[in-house]
Amino acid sequence: MKIDLNEIYAKLKAWRHERGITAQSQKEGYLVNVMEELGELATALREYERFSKPSYPYPKNKKYAEHGIIDALCDISVFTINAGADIPCDFKVTQIQPNANYSINAELNFLIERVTHFNKAIIFGDYPKDTAIYFNSILDKCADICELYGFNFQIAMDETIKEISSRTGSYDEVSKKWVKDESDEARARWYQANYELARISDE
Repeated sequence: MKIDLNEIYAKLKAWRHERGITAQSQKEGYLVNVMEELGELATALREYERFSKPSYPYPKNKKYAEHGIIDALCDISVFTINAGADIPCDFKVTQIQPNANYSINAELNFLIERVTHFNKAIIFGDYPKDTAIYFNSILDKCADICELYGFNFQIAMDETIKEISSRTGSYDEVSKKWVKDESDEARARWYQANYELARISDE
């Protein structure tokens, strides 16, 4: 099933505009932020393996781990799209076809490699066409891994954007990321991403 990225790009462009976030500000903290998400992805993958064992008595924990995997992949994609916002549209992929034919280890190795190359490209200002190659590959791998675990990347990203759009806060120059307001009043307006909506039916 093809994923149309144009809608995702447009929604995140509006999100950045509303918060005064620039591509340059997202580049500065990109690697640290994505490495944090990769750590969360690794934790969720370990939990998934543990909770998937036939002897494990609490099936709801497997679902929790799956959601953790999808959440981390979507966050990596958000950071990547925002940091690559100034890549010319002609160089960006607008449709991807998830193709989860590889093992999770192979997919992860490729994802980490592409994240590293993309970070180097945006820091040293490589030619946009070359930077876009890594940008496109990261999104492609995130979509592949989502499908590998039975989730539709486009719907999952839509849920993620709904969640981050519901949160107020401010950009933190130290952490180089948007920091949400965690007051009770702000929390009352938060939307929690429902990744079950993105689960691919077996039918």
